[in-house]
Amino acid sequence: MLPQCKGNNHWVLLVASVMSRTVTIYDSLGGNNKALFDLFCQFMCQRAQIVKDGLEKFSSEFKAPPCNKQRHGNSC
Repeated sequence: MLPQCKGNNHWVLLVASVMSRTVTIYDSLGGNNKALFDLFCQFMCQRAQIVKDGLEKFSSEFKAPPCNKQRHGNSC
């Protein structure tokens, strides 16, 4: 799990499953987090050049499932 602060006032959560090689991003504001997904995949590819454990092969499919929506600025 990798939390990321966006814009100094909002958090999203990236969940990477080693077992299924998938990445899921949860965002209570429903924002577009494809850039975070791409950055994670790029990091894993660069990491694989140093650490030879096969973890660079994550799914290339971006998943952002629906989650409870934040109603106002302080409910996250």
